[in-house]
Amino acid sequence: MAPDLGKLGPIFVERRNQFIWLTIYSDLITNLFLLFLSLYALSFIGPDAMSDAMASMKNRLEYSKKAAPWYQDIAHQLKMISNSDAPIIAREDRLEMALPDDVLFAVGSGDLRDQDQLILHALARALNKVPYTILIEGHTDNEPLRPGSRYRSNWELSLARAMSVVRYLIDYEGLSPHRVGVAAFGEYHPRLPNDTPEHRAANRRIEISVLRYE
Repeated sequence: MAPDLGKLGPIFVERRNQFIWLTIYSDLITNLFLLFLSLYALSFIGPDAMSDAMASMKNRLEYSKKAAPWYQDIAHQLKMISNSDAPIIAREDRLEMALPDDVLFAVGSGDLRDQDQLILHALARALNKVPYTILIEGHTDNEPLRPGSRYRSNWELSLARAMSVVRYLIDYEGLSPHRVGVAAFGEYHPRLPNDTPEHRAANRRIEISVLRYE
């Protein structure tokens, strides 16, 4: 069942990053204090020194603006396809979203279901608005494949699924192949122990990461 496209899911931020706003705010206050102090001091010096000081303060204020969380814009764009089943997780170097396998694929299949490609279309609209590198990862649980499967292992199944997503984003949504990477981990990078049906379902996923470099 596809996620509710109108429901905003949670955005989880690593604990060490949750007070970054306080650093940015204190830096801004310091810059404003220095600005007024400089204006007062330079009023006794002359117009040339005043121009140089203003240029310097402008550069510092622009740097403070860029220090805001890098993922803020893309997280806002992704909110339409995020819900409790596919939360957004913000880390220092990437923004991650894990889509359950049953959102995009039939059981044991590596081919995208046509009726569920709307999710990837919404995702592509967000990804096309930022310059960052995109990494698509395929993951499975540790259940053996059904007899007669076209894939020899869960590893091959996870690769086929990741490549199906990559091909769709490039061929149908126009995402540049220079920005896209693919990885397949099979059953070897589970999120949870494969000890219950719910945990195995959580491990069967496509992870889409927006990496913090162009």
